[in-house]
Amino acid sequence: MVGDSVWDIQAAKEAGVRAVAVLTGGAFSRAELEEAGAYAVYEDCAALLEAEFPEELNPSE
Repeated sequence: MVGDSVWDIQAAKEAGVRAVAVLTGGAFSRAELEEAGAYAVYEDCAALLEAEFPEELNPSE
């Protein structure tokens, strides 16, 4: 799951899925999103795609 708020990260955790975050929402800092449990934090969706998300999360596949 991709989100931009601590609530998105919390909802993903409650659903049992990993969440990555983007900073484009502007309401939360990298540190806040990481503290909430984000698996990774990207500057924006373009950076997320450049990192080859979601493949980077499953390097053995």
